Amino acid sequence: MMQDRGPSFPSQIPRRALLTAGAGAGVAGLLALVGPRPVRRAPGRSGDAALLAQAEPHLRGLNRVALAYIDGETTRYAGIGADERTPFEIGSVSKTFCGAVLMHMVATGEVALDTTVSEIIDVNETELAHVTLRELASHTSGLPDFTARQTSSRNIWFGLLHADGARQDAAETMSDVLGQHLTGRGEYSYSTAGIALLAHLLAHRAGTTYQELLTQRILKPLSLTDTHLPVNRAGLPTGWDKGLLGGRPAEPWTLNGLAPGGGMWSTSANLATWMRLTRDGRQPGAGGLEPVAPSPIPPWMPDAQIAITWVLATTPGGEDLIFHSGLTGSHHSFVGYCPRTRRGLAYIVNSAPTGAQLLMLQGDLVETLLDEGAST
Repeated sequence: MMQDRGPSFPSQIPRRALLTAGAGAGVAGLLALVGPRPVRRAPGRSGDAALLAQAEPHLRGLNRVALAYIDGETTRYAGIGADERTPFEIGSVSKTFCGAVLMHMVATGEVALDTTVSEIIDVNETELAHVTLRELASHTSGLPDFTARQTSSRNIWFGLLHADGARQDAAETMSDVLGQHLTGRGEYSYSTAGIALLAHLLAHRAGTTYQELLTQRILKPLSLTDTHLPVNRAGLPTGWDKGLLGGRPAEPWTLNGLAPGGGMWSTSANLATWMRLTRDGRQPGAGGLEPVAPSPIPPWMPDAQIAITWVLATTPGGEDLIFHSGLTGSHHSFVGYCPRTRRGLAYIVNSAPTGAQLLMLQGDLVETLLDEGAST
């Protein structure tokens, strides 16, 4: 399914460090803004002791961690200060759920990947009129990651201090995104705004809200009962807790109209289920795993491709890898699997890693658990 995708990684950069694309680079700036404090590991260990012992050397400088490892039909869990039922923000892994909603509606004939924005709503021949749902889902629409209004200092400040910091609702978000100028349409450029627009377009076509559409088409049928999309503080899941930004408690990113692109919460158990369903072709988004466009992010992932929301790459050991990662102001997540070996890894941490931690965390765990295999 996955083909030769270009040149190898530059030799001067460790290959295991090159799997952090799609995680949201702006958090590094936020870490600098608030100033770092030491992060101490939370007390308590849970789950599979051998799995945790193998992963723990790569978890330095983190607070709470929940990890799921899949090998064929076997799933093992491990945690530090958390277990497989502990809720965490999953950031941009939320985008894969939007991709599943899209592919479900493609399968039912409600939309096609080539359906344009103007076929769903009246956009008065703006620049986005002829942008397709495929382009929005593959980050090739030419939209920016966030709009200027969404990244204003006021929004960032409120987002750090208040759970209801994002002020734009679904309608305001759509209006804001539809007013953007496109740059480099047809080329890969990561866009949370584009995924949010896609989500609200699909909801408009279905005559409902995206929250309701996601719940009825994906979460409820697949029994993902611990996965949620809060758009404000009232919707946060039972048992939620603040994460850490630079060692300081930080409010969750309830993103209101932007929530489809990065505002979901889940558990390592539900993410393990999501990964198995994707791997085994049993969730609608698995129908969108063919490459759509190159997504080179030099020097980190020059050979990557983008599918419908998922990234197609390779592990340090050369195995095909289908994955997505997420990074908010206080959480980091990763979900990825290797089709040939049927090994998969999902983890969530409640502290935004520093740049060095983020670069090494994913690659080290992927190399250790997906290439080498977990010890028993």
